Amino acid sequence: MQRISPHFQIDQTEEDRLELERQQNESAQYSFNSNIDDQINDGSNSRTETRDGSTVQGSYSYTDGFVKRTVHYIADENGYRVLKDEMQDIGDGPRFNPDGQADVEGSLIGKYSIKLDKSDEEKHYKDIRA
Repeated sequence: MQRISPHFQIDQTEEDRLELERQQNESAQYSFNSNIDDQINDGSNSRTETRDGSTVQGSYSYTDGFVKRTVHYIADENGYRVLKDEMQDIGDGPRFNPDGQADVEGSLIGKYSIKLDKSDEEKHYKDIRA
């Protein structure tokens, strides 16, 4: 049996490639968000982002028991820039709560919740979907 590998060449100049990329960027659009509220380990994080053409805008936020930090940003033809960076003291550290619940939510994955499986010495989590 003889194998023949396909061979082809796309005649595309750098100018053609850049024009195609420009056209694709002009019409690109998406929007998403995600959120994790971990009441077991006393932390959270969230993110939201929207793209319209070649401009992406969004923010992300997290807490760790010490601070809550939120960053708002934009990325466009002028590059990536932080528009606002906020930091707020919220406590003296995370507080572990074995009876807590962690909620995970996103625009693509729906929402689910988990709790600590206390019968498991390895401290695994169990799904508690309603």
